[in-house]
Amino acid sequence: MGITTLLPATAVEGRQNIYPVDSELHEAITHLYIAQGLSLPSTAGPWSKDELVGMFSRLDKAHLDPAALHTYDYVEKNLYAPNSSFSMALHLATELYLHTNTTSYTENTDWIYDYESRKAPLSIPLELSISELFYAYSNIDLNNVKYNVIDPTTPIKGSTPLYGKYTWTTNLFHFWRPDRVEFDANFPYRSFASLGGKGWSFEVGRDKLSWGPGKTGNFLLGDQLQYHNQGRFTAYGDTMKFTFVTSFFPHPDEIFESFSYNQSHELKGLKMFMGYRIEWRIPGNKVGLAISESIMYQSGNGPLDLRILNPFMIYHNYYVLSNANSLITLELDYTPVPSLNLYTQIALDELAVGAESTASEVHPNAMAFMLGSTYSRPYHKGILHISLEGVYTDPYLYLRSRNGSDAQIVGDEADTLNFIGAIRRWYDNNLIYDQEYLGYRYGGDAVVGNLEIGYKEYGSFSLLGHLFVMAHGEIDKESPWLMDQSDLAPSGNATFFFDAGVAGSYQIARAWKGYAGLDLLARVKDWDPSYDVQMYMGVQYTL
Repeated sequence: MGITTLLPATAVEGRQNIYPVDSELHEAITHLYIAQGLSLPSTAGPWSKDELVGMFSRLDKAHLDPAALHTYDYVEKNLYAPNSSFSMALHLATELYLHTNTTSYTENTDWIYDYESRKAPLSIPLELSISELFYAYSNIDLNNVKYNVIDPTTPIKGSTPLYGKYTWTTNLFHFWRPDRVEFDANFPYRSFASLGGKGWSFEVGRDKLSWGPGKTGNFLLGDQLQYHNQGRFTAYGDTMKFTFVTSFFPHPDEIFESFSYNQSHELKGLKMFMGYRIEWRIPGNKVGLAISESIMYQSGNGPLDLRILNPFMIYHNYYVLSNANSLITLELDYTPVPSLNLYTQIALDELAVGAESTASEVHPNAMAFMLGSTYSRPYHKGILHISLEGVYTDPYLYLRSRNGSDAQIVGDEADTLNFIGAIRRWYDNNLIYDQEYLGYRYGGDAVVGNLEIGYKEYGSFSLLGHLFVMAHGEIDKESPWLMDQSDLAPSGNATFFFDAGVAGSYQIARAWKGYAGLDLLARVKDWDPSYDVQMYMGVQYTL
């Protein structure tokens, strides 16, 4: 269950609150845009309150379907509520997890409702608003550890019995390790300060990032990474938005040096993501366009070359192959008729052209393509929504050797300049570097199809069904980058994944909310199938 208490404080008319990438307010505004026949609002999150107010003001309430008014009123009520100058809340949550296959489905990545989805038993969010310009947030989550069993031979492998050893587990402490209480001491995972005004916002600290409309993920920045240590500047108006982001990660030399991994492990080198994104709303508000470019910059001896800090540069044209790996994406969405939006994403990481295509050793192409559609139709007091999405990613998307001109040295894990970030986690005086793709959740070498059908009455009830299929080749985030590789995805001996599931939530009363989900999973490798049935149930109480 959950309990929320607020300390009394003075009301502040601030607009610098930062809403996360999974914000229900942004989701509701997006459905209303589609229902009214408009192209998507900005898909580069998180968003400030000022930006969401600007999005919301473009809706024409008089021309909305009467069934959409409940959703419209939900957004209006919550978005225009005054801030408290200081608030501290307390959230408690209880969840139960069950699954049937305790031999083949034993890792966090085997779960649909994974570590990032599960709620902490105890959460204490703190908010501070000063005048109309400044906002700060920090969430103290006392949660289960993600890993408590660490492979001593490598700093990137960890596990916990929570995911597979038992048929049923909970999010409460002491269940799978009855000898001691063990919680994640790496919090807070969302903690930042923001400063802004009318039409602009600057945020620095830990937060999730996501760029794009994809349901299964996005090519440049996906929301699967638990947090970015980032600085983000955003400027926006009625028809255009500009975003510039820097985000910092451990250097490969720090991760893969062969000595004991504990708190005295020296930090080495610099690895930084830097990217900008420009979004346009084409006149007529039927078409949206976004162009993003980024680099992953590395320096083995640590210093940052300030010459690269240019928010408008064509990063590919720095020509510093041993220090930077560039990636560009293009997004387009179109709402031809009310309630139907079509969207696409294209990513270009590597394309052998000109002299590169005729060299003795050719760089493998690394591109990605997404095509999707969303149907949002107001019905009764909520939104009926259907989405269909297909994705293709080349095998060597996001991967590259540090040199960039020669194949990666096989067995040298530090010889990389990949679009992969590592979160440095500490457990019981041991360190683990938890690696994730910055872009698409499933990385390269994947062919994905996804169907979702749902209905949602905001603040009351939701139900979502989904069908997911994927063929994934042998290349993953630990694979070496090799030359003269021209295979299409899925390469080699592919693995096939299937998931059919349903999830829902219900506001039982003003203070009580229940939620649950059920998934039927199958995985086929070497024509040998394995199956799992996964279920979660939770309840919250909120004052």
